[in-house]
Amino acid sequence: MLKSSLLEILRTFSKQELIKFGDFVRSPYFNKKENVLKLFLEIKKYSPAFESENLEKEKVWMNLFPGKQYNYGIIKNIIHDLTGLSERFILLEHYSEDSYRCEYDLIEAANSRNIQKFTKGKIDQFSKRARSEIDPNKYSIIDDYLLITAYYNYAKSSFIHEYNLKQDREESLRLASDYSLFYFLINSFKLLHNTVAHETQGNLPLSRTLLEKFFLKLEEHSVLEELLLSENTEHDSVSKTVICFYLMYKALTSDGDRAAYDRFKSYLRKNIEIFSAFELQNLNNCRITCSINLKSPDSNSAKESLEWYKFLMEKNILLQRNGLISVSSMSNVVNYSVKLKETDFAEEFLNRYAGRLPADSRDNTYNYCMAMIRFGREEFGKSLESLSKISDEKLLRKFFLKKLYLKIYYELNDYESFVYAFDTFNHFKKRNKLTNEARTLAFYNFGNFVRKLFKLRNSFDKFESENLRKDVYTNLHGEQSWFIGKLDEIESWMQSSKSGKQSVIK
Repeated sequence: MLKSSLLEILRTFSKQELIKFGDFVRSPYFNKKENVLKLFLEIKKYSPAFESENLEKEKVWMNLFPGKQYNYGIIKNIIHDLTGLSERFILLEHYSEDSYRCEYDLIEAANSRNIQKFTKGKIDQFSKRARSEIDPNKYSIIDDYLLITAYYNYAKSSFIHEYNLKQDREESLRLASDYSLFYFLINSFKLLHNTVAHETQGNLPLSRTLLEKFFLKLEEHSVLEELLLSENTEHDSVSKTVICFYLMYKALTSDGDRAAYDRFKSYLRKNIEIFSAFELQNLNNCRITCSINLKSPDSNSAKESLEWYKFLMEKNILLQRNGLISVSSMSNVVNYSVKLKETDFAEEFLNRYAGRLPADSRDNTYNYCMAMIRFGREEFGKSLESLSKISDEKLLRKFFLKKLYLKIYYELNDYESFVYAFDTFNHFKKRNKLTNEARTLAFYNFGNFVRKLFKLRNSFDKFESENLRKDVYTNLHGEQSWFIGKLDEIESWMQSSKSGKQSVIK
């Protein structure tokens, strides 16, 4: 039971929410089963951690039904019922936070029952509130705002017609049309970003979707450019939001064109105040994907990315809506900090937010980040110690771990361990069916580049060095600075050797 969905949900409850959930379970409207309430009261004793051994099914049974023989089927059903109540509770809590949606749904419900006078009053009430209060920044996701506004205006236009209300139906139809289109566009741009990000993470490219083909046809005739960026159109905050996501899409599909990326980045910075915390996190992830795909990566990309994260931190919008920091955000901040030799900041950041990492990956993420920090400090032995503490890591992270191992063995000039680590990848690939060829090829390229560094360090060849430098710039993303630094190190050592000023190569 300790790993059940029920306890996973209850661990997220605040003290006040736990009290409310108790009232919820006691309510005969939601629950008429006494044993379900008894189970909740028994479980509640072990809040907020809910990690006691007394929460094993057999022990819970003994407290619920002392003297009765354990029955797996009965306890399973009671747990299932309480889990269902917890699911309904968090759904209703989430729903109640969106008062606009609640009001809109009330209008729909009243209209479906043909309660005419009440419905008219609620429509007028909602209209006044919408004009004065609806603000995109009150919605963490802009899509929610666009959808509820589109639905409301569509429904309102129907109500005006149905009830002969003395209101402007034309305006409602126009707003419903505009916001429906905006909703479609932003959702589409987000989905198209996720498709590109999927490939950027080393997965095989997806076959071209109908959505991609649709937008490519629009772009052939510059339809969206003319529609969204017309100089004769005055842009409000919602229009600017759509434009920003459109420019992100343009940067993603520009084949790594820096001008398109800079255009998106500049527009985002200029209009940063119109976005919610959650959308800024989304757009920062989009910006990272765009920067990774640039044909001519900026040497300041790590600095720029770290500044974005520091900005989110300063504005207290780094955390997700559930109060946690994502594993990718933590890893990115540490990675960029290490690249910029800001290892003290990286460690301070890690210790500050480690407790906010998802519980199931907290220890592994912490040890991986410490391994990166110690690598950045050239404490290679300690970096290996941190890596050795990581277990049961997710598939994608395994590739980053293995890359770090190869870099450490190069720094330690331990070719034998390097060869062993590189060769074990074949076994890893056979054991993992999810390992795709694109990611495998990327890892092999990385490993072979490190192998060439070993060779150059032991027997330098100017021609081979220049070829490797070109290959790194062309075929490697994310690790270019380290490889180029190592090549510069080797060449510097060779020049010192020729001049008689022998230096020590790392």
